Amino acid sequence: MKIPNILSLSRLVLAPVFLLMFLSAQNGGYGDEPFGIWAALGIVIYFEVSDIADGFIARRFKQTSQLGKVLDPLSDSVSRFTVFLGFLVEGYASPFAIAFIFYRDSIVATLRVLAASQGVIMSARWSGKLKAVVQGAAIITLISFATSPATYGMEIDAMGFNPLKESVAKPVMWGVAAFTLMSLCDYLWGNRKILASLDR
Repeated sequence: MKIPNILSLSRLVLAPVFLLMFLSAQNGGYGDEPFGIWAALGIVIYFEVSDIADGFIARRFKQTSQLGKVLDPLSDSVSRFTVFLGFLVEGYASPFAIAFIFYRDSIVATLRVLAASQGVIMSARWSGKLKAVVQGAAIITLISFATSPATYGMEIDAMGFNPLKESVAKPVMWGVAAFTLMSLCDYLWGNRKILASLDR
């Protein structure tokens, strides 16, 4: 087992751990479970750092493999979508915003598998890499907000309005969803000739 693959596998293993820590921190309200939210922050930072590290190590030390080519994007999708699932459950994001992100990843993954089954390699797009950066930055930013002592003192009004979730998190996640959909359009347009040939 090569180091890049171990790093990718570690993200898969830590994904449910993140969900447990994040949800446990939210159940009692901000600040009641400080360990959980700090642990969740540490895990998402590890997700992003290990994602960069496994690609660098694979290229620098020539440890690329067929398993790694599948495992790396799989672990990225699972780890990030686990975070978004936690956001959805706790009201950090609209169900539609999360759905749009899921649609994009599902469509791209399916098209890649279809193309590969016919011996065609669909090229990666710059927007896909930028999408990953935007998603990672949004995740770390929102959970960092949740660890702030100022956040613990936020009052929720009688209608259940939470300033962090309603004024910060949901708009940020709508922005992430919009950028993710834009990357889907760029992917489809950039590979339009390949997509057209798949039906022949």
